[in-house]
Amino acid sequence: MIGSNIFDEFEKEMEIGCGSSCLALVKQPELEIVSRIPVARMQETEGSVISTFELPGVSKEDIQLNVEEGRIEVKVEKKAEKEIEEKDKYFHEMRSRSFYGALPLPAEVIAENADASYKDGILRVEIPKAKKQEKKKIEIK
Repeated sequence: MIGSNIFDEFEKEMEIGCGSSCLALVKQPELEIVSRIPVARMQETEGSVISTFELPGVSKEDIQLNVEEGRIEVKVEKKAEKEIEEKDKYFHEMRSRSFYGALPLPAEVIAENADASYKDGILRVEIPKAKKQEKKKIEIK
């Protein structure tokens, strides 16, 4: 291989930041595809559900975030392509890395009011809880 692997730094960050919790789910060396599980945490407060996902080495544009019925889902796909053409050499390298994580939500939420931010490799998502309807006594006629 010419030059250094374009994902060396990314993989080092994953090993340091995640340790054994970011084990490869799928590895097909002939295709150079690896899927990993991001480290995720969830916290429930009185008024919201807060989730954080550790996604080192990923840019905001590579992240897809969905809040569906009862769960929050994070998908990341990072692709890179490298091409070197010299007098007697031609080198073309394509790589893809992906993350996927889905967590069940501990309460009903208002998905359209979710707020997400991404800084220093940490995706933070805060989703307000749906208000519980109070019991209403119904008079029987």
